Amino acid sequence: MTQYYDKNVNRVLELLNYPILERCNELKILFNECNIHELQDIFPNVVQSVFGIGNRGIGWGLRTTTKKNAPQFFDTLFEFFAPMGPIFQICYRLLNDAIKFEINLDQLPHKINEMIQTGQYSIFYADLFNVDTFRRQVISLSLNAFDYYILHFCIYATFPLHKMYPAALQVHNEHMKTVYFFLTAEYLCNFLPCRPDSVVMPPNICPTVKAPQPMPIQPLQPKRSPKYLKIPSASVYDASSSNTQFIRNTVSPRVHAWRTESVLHFFIDTWLRYDVDETRDLPSSEFIRVVRILIKQTHSFANSAYIDETPMVTLRKLAQPMMRVPFYPFLKSTMGRWPLDSSFSVVLELWLSYIQPWRYGFDWQLQKSNENNIEFSSDNRYQTFILDNLIIYTQIFVHILPRFERLDFTSLPNVIMLHRLVKVSKVFNQTGLPAKLLQAEQSFGGNYLKYDSPRKQNTFLCAANSTGSYEWDNLHYDDGYTPMFGDAMQNTITKFLKTICIARDQVIKEIIAKTEENEERYKSFGIFKRIFNKIFEEMSCDVQKMKECNKIPDILESAMNTLGGMFNVDVPDISGEEIDTSSPNCTQANFSLYDDSNYLDVSHISPFQMMNNLANIKASVDPALLPIQTYECAFLVRLLHRLSCKMNEKFHQEIEALWYRSDIKGKLARRIFYGPMTAQWFDKPYGESALCEQQLPPRLSLRYFASYQCLFFVAIFCIIGYIKCHTVIIGVITAIMVLLTFLYMCSF
Repeated sequence: MTQYYDKNVNRVLELLNYPILERCNELKILFNECNIHELQDIFPNVVQSVFGIGNRGIGWGLRTTTKKNAPQFFDTLFEFFAPMGPIFQICYRLLNDAIKFEINLDQLPHKINEMIQTGQYSIFYADLFNVDTFRRQVISLSLNAFDYYILHFCIYATFPLHKMYPAALQVHNEHMKTVYFFLTAEYLCNFLPCRPDSVVMPPNICPTVKAPQPMPIQPLQPKRSPKYLKIPSASVYDASSSNTQFIRNTVSPRVHAWRTESVLHFFIDTWLRYDVDETRDLPSSEFIRVVRILIKQTHSFANSAYIDETPMVTLRKLAQPMMRVPFYPFLKSTMGRWPLDSSFSVVLELWLSYIQPWRYGFDWQLQKSNENNIEFSSDNRYQTFILDNLIIYTQIFVHILPRFERLDFTSLPNVIMLHRLVKVSKVFNQTGLPAKLLQAEQSFGGNYLKYDSPRKQNTFLCAANSTGSYEWDNLHYDDGYTPMFGDAMQNTITKFLKTICIARDQVIKEIIAKTEENEERYKSFGIFKRIFNKIFEEMSCDVQKMKECNKIPDILESAMNTLGGMFNVDVPDISGEEIDTSSPNCTQANFSLYDDSNYLDVSHISPFQMMNNLANIKASVDPALLPIQTYECAFLVRLLHRLSCKMNEKFHQEIEALWYRSDIKGKLARRIFYGPMTAQWFDKPYGESALCEQQLPPRLSLRYFASYQCLFFVAIFCIIGYIKCHTVIIGVITAIMVLLTFLYMCSF
């Protein structure tokens, strides 16, 4: 029997090193053959292997495998870790004998460890502590198999894979969602059901695993002050009781929904307490997206509390107050450090999801309304939520606005960022919401606002509801509270709108000047050069820049109207003369962001300096590497690019020699090849921007032939050749000869 026992255990440990497909298929079979004692021995090893515990590695690749890059691996992993999959079947089998698994506090994220050591924990954790009786300190958590797996799953998201493994950056974008992303959605939807009549699957799983039992108060001494572990006020405690025990409700949600309780606490505490201070790495974009899933599903879970008559209603009422405690410092720190590039929209979407719980109400799901049309509801539930979370509505906006004030709004990427801020403003402009926020600010007028602590997380259920007042306790703000609709903010918005208006007028002037310049340049061309440019549209940076500039004025105009309407500020009317007189820095010397010779404090650069420098910016991107345009065939662009690279690699000496010739061959070469240039770009191999440069010699690019205009031109000649000579080869040869003739004529 012992030999058979060792054989199964060793076989499982051996399979952990097999390829993913074979590993999952073999383990699925072997798990069914193992008894409880064998599963107890192998379960921690399997979990640590899955999540790369110990070496903080990729593990089984849950955060690097996507449907697009490895569809077979994706399906296998998702099935293996699904709520009804083999890994959860092991968890549920190990619950029967109340088997416990330990996890040391050192393995927990910094903020959770600190929360436990300082006594800032909820009653949920009181049953999980493993205490050193000699030192009277908490040294580890003692968890059942389900909690052990879920906690490790949550911790896995906090590993900075995007920095440790640069290849992971390839999948951390909106279009490459990983197995981990879909598993997160699956777990939260299953264990935090939004419908009151929903059943957590599978049902009837060991309902007594966390049955409420009297637990005496133990005067445990943490490592740091305060001297004794604090008992959370979220629990109901009878101080006059002779036996000094916790008194819990007779109908506890633990009996009926202990898995929901575990998922709610572990996900919120692990993710929303992510440490985003200046000394630590920023989380990945994927982490922000899974946190947004948590926010949305928690709102859906909590919003059906008013129609839920099951014991789970207690958890539904506690869900949103639990998020409120750690969310503000997490969001504020993240927004303060996140780069203002395209990925910043992920953080904004997280904020918008949190401050709009009415978008995820159970009423909306019953009516099957269009989510995009859901606006602020005057329901008392949501008014209470706004009062409890006022600081998340107002101070986040006040906090991020100065970052946008420093942007150069003559650049399309920055204007797109402004457009995302306008999207936030549109949310605040929902019917009735500005009035409610203004009323909430006035009700706290003159008070030094504070915020809820974990020990007050049931204020929503008791004191606040009974008295009608809302406390902001324990989380102090060094900068105080800046009213969102106060005079200071009004002045800030006025200056901000003036800056946007100046940028809009500057871009319009530049568009007019550039258009006139292009028209004069086009008139100077000969007839053959006009035809050539019409057929083979140039892929120059100037053309790309002109297309971008044409989009900017409309976006800026929309931004001014939206922000002005939100704060009741008139859009300023600034003439050209006012721009010159109101921007004294416009006449200062130009600067370069790429210049390392002199010290440059970018934080003190005014938008006017940025505008003045815009005209002197030179192209720094290889035209052959510009994004694929709508008038190009994507397949041909990629194919011809690979062909061009091979030809440049093989004939680079001949191409360079032709480029510098002064005869007719040199003139033709300079019409066909791209000239030498210095390409510059910012690379982020380890999450930090680094300026990279590359000297490019004269080179061939066949991208011209990928445009639909060129393809149409070649097709016409092929048809003519087939009609006249019954072969398309003659048409192709004729097209090449015509092209060379045009190039020859355009060379003079």
